[in-house]
Amino acid sequence: MKHLEPEQFSTEVIRRFGILGKLQRKIGNTPLIEVVTPPGYGKIFGKCESYNFGGTVKARVAFAMLWRLLSQTPAEKVKDLTILEYSGGTLAKCLAKYCQELKIRLVLVLSEATAPSIINDLRTLNAEVHLTPRDQGFYGVIEQAKQMAKENPEWSFLYQHTNEANQFIHYSTTGEEIINQLKSDRVDAWVASIGTGGTLTGVYQKLKQAFPAVKAYATTPAEMPYGTTCAPNSKNKFAGSGGLGFGAKQPFVAPLEAEIAGHLTFDYAATLDTMKQFYLDTGTKIGSSSAANLMAALQLAEQLGPQSVIVTVFPCSGFSEEWQNLLSA
Repeated sequence: MKHLEPEQFSTEVIRRFGILGKLQRKIGNTPLIEVVTPPGYGKIFGKCESYNFGGTVKARVAFAMLWRLLSQTPAEKVKDLTILEYSGGTLAKCLAKYCQELKIRLVLVLSEATAPSIINDLRTLNAEVHLTPRDQGFYGVIEQAKQMAKENPEWSFLYQHTNEANQFIHYSTTGEEIINQLKSDRVDAWVASIGTGGTLTGVYQKLKQAFPAVKAYATTPAEMPYGTTCAPNSKNKFAGSGGLGFGAKQPFVAPLEAEIAGHLTFDYAATLDTMKQFYLDTGTKIGSSSAANLMAALQLAEQLGPQSVIVTVFPCSGFSEEWQNLLSA
């Protein structure tokens, strides 16, 4: 992982923008819960990121990218900033909330497939929203944002797939919190989905320092697996994750492919079933990517046996549209 210099996360910026300090106190230190497993299975622990401000793991990433940007921006130029970013939905909501508080113009690129509730929330928060055709998939969203960045070089393009603040915040906070909360002498497996790959790789590299034997496992949608050479498609899949299409691979993940012990694939329908069942069993709502991570963790807990310890992440609690459909069925 590329080392980030301290000045890229200046504490002076936190003092200058008091709201950043308030936001910082609303993210991180989320609960790590133990999931009940069948007899003979290993232990599973899930990091519940819905407790973050904005209800998502992306709150960490949005905060880190903004903090880094403001640390590198002269004070007199902050008022003229226009931030450009793309999103599947949850990162966009966090950025919109932060930028509204900071009074910074925000331009967002999303797919037409994004949940209507997300789009409405973004516009209510005064973000400028540009939508790309559904059939272009997330690849089309990224390409549109890159084109807009090229046409508007004065804008600040965050580019989450290559922004080191993304991976670094998970290494320095999410991973560190898990180690402190777990109080275990072993972790056999770390499970996370691949969106940008920041959570998967950042946490893995931190856990590896404390638990050298830990192995990383990635979850990926059957409808658009990681690294697929197929063209992007408009199929529904579990949230915030998946391949980009045309053989493109997430930059945080590609260099570590040899260290990923396995890619576990799940279709959207199966993740919805798991979301609903987990809610009925526990009273806790998890999203579709969380459900994929849980299914993978259960498979590993069975394979690795009763002494094993598997840690995963529940990135959010799901979209309102998904829950309306699930609970009315």
